[in-house]
Amino acid sequence: MPRALFVSYTGLGGGAERLLVDVARRLDPPPLIACPDGALAESARAAGLRVLPLRERPIDVRASARDRIAAPLRIAGHAREIRFLCRTLRPDTLVAWGMRSMLAAAAGAPESQRVLFQHNDLLPPGATGRAVRRAARRADKVVCVSGAVARDLGLESAHVIHPGVDLDGFHPGPGGGHALLLGAIVDWKRPEVAIEAAERAGVPLRIAGAPLGNDGEALERRLRERAGPEVMFTGPISDPTAALREAGCLIHGSDVEPWGLVLVEALASGTPVVAPAAGGPAEIVTPECGVLYPPGDA
Repeated sequence: MPRALFVSYTGLGGGAERLLVDVARRLDPPPLIACPDGALAESARAAGLRVLPLRERPIDVRASARDRIAAPLRIAGHAREIRFLCRTLRPDTLVAWGMRSMLAAAAGAPESQRVLFQHNDLLPPGATGRAVRRAARRADKVVCVSGAVARDLGLESAHVIHPGVDLDGFHPGPGGGHALLLGAIVDWKRPEVAIEAAERAGVPLRIAGAPLGNDGEALERRLRERAGPEVMFTGPISDPTAALREAGCLIHGSDVEPWGLVLVEALASGTPVVAPAAGGPAEIVTPECGVLYPPGDA
């Protein structure tokens, strides 16, 4: 029986990548995973999935003019890889995991290839967002992680499937007297909001996550300089379940979050959450399990 082929052009290990592995390991027969080396590839191999290495071609359309000019060339390189994989492996379904993969699939997948677009994020502004909308029309099925993401895409045929978690892997714990910020250290996640909120509440804060790239490292240095003695930087953790069980609450600081898998993981661990009243969190958090606040307001 032909396998599905999942393609992701990120090597990270965030919520979208954890979701990919969780979905893929439950399929029969197991799909093939094509992605660059990194946390995603390691997690997929640990789950017993076969990984096909892809070349890493960083794309940041919000960066320098040189990077923006190079972006179409890198997408073209992705498209050539997808065309080769489809013709060589002949998968039953090509699952384009994320916007970059869908752009490449629209340009490179054979016309007869069935394509599913797993859309996990809000669109970037300008030409890139318009290109993703056009590419999404090539997909036979589009699945969005939240109503916010689906509305942003603006495709009536898109399906909304809220990602969940395997409850066998999450159990309520004793809780604790500290708040937790869990995730990559990047500007858009607004870690400074979590620090300010914890300081105002007089609650110790643990920040568990690694900085992404040079900008993330610079941000972490600024946060360490600004943070008081009650803020602890624990670094990245491979298994978040223990950290979630031991926390008194989880703080989520980003102004706009497409879904927020870590919120679902926290609630499955019996840990209440504090999150912005926008995007995915507004579809997850109720007064019974947490608090929503105006985005950016610590």
